[in-house]
Amino acid sequence: MNDKITNNLFEFWSYIGQQNNIYTHSPNYKAVSVSGSDWPKRIYSIEDKIESYNEVIRLSNLDLLPSIITLDKNKAQAIHDKTQLLFTQTNMSLDLKNYTNVNAKNPNIHQIETKAEALEFATIASQSFGYKVDGEIIYNICKDSSRVKNFIYKEKGKAYGCGIVYFDTDNNAGFHMIGTIPDGRGKGIGKSITERLIDEAIINNSNHCVLNASKMGEPIYERLGFVSSGTLENRIILKIE
Repeated sequence: MNDKITNNLFEFWSYIGQQNNIYTHSPNYKAVSVSGSDWPKRIYSIEDKIESYNEVIRLSNLDLLPSIITLDKNKAQAIHDKTQLLFTQTNMSLDLKNYTNVNAKNPNIHQIETKAEALEFATIASQSFGYKVDGEIIYNICKDSSRVKNFIYKEKGKAYGCGIVYFDTDNNAGFHMIGTIPDGRGKGIGKSITERLIDEAIINNSNHCVLNASKMGEPIYERLGFVSSGTLENRIILKIE
């Protein structure tokens, strides 16, 4: 299951890169290289060989690839001396086989469709996560709702939260960018968004819901029935003097 969760994330990044013409790939790695945004801007799917790690580190130092890599914790040991840990994420999944609790749709949660809404989503995400998200990137991935659905949470005209569901080629529903701006936290908004994404996964007849949880989000997902499978590390490549 751990591999299925990681594959959903990496497939989603590749989809973003392809839809925005910012995707790079070789037999040894994949990358999304974007200017004007901190997301996703990653190197990933690196072949687990020292030669491949050395290649992406060299290209990153030449500014030909991003400076952040994401990989399974068990594969990160080989490059500890050439990278620095930024943060970890827990791979989690929810088996939908026996999950029948379809929630009533929360009227405060709205699927975005227009460019203006995509820009609003990017603003919420940037405030929620503390890094820049480009509205153009969001708009370009929400055009095909059979693959991606983007949602925002609004009360009395003010947007407080966001979330994305991505349906991958293994028929799993990946939850991404579930976030709440600072003055909306502690009100159950993240939980409501997650429940809406579960509903979308059930409607889509997905096998599992999968996500990559922060330390803050992990207890919320556990209460909804998600179980942990492994750990991803996000590491920044050190400049070679």
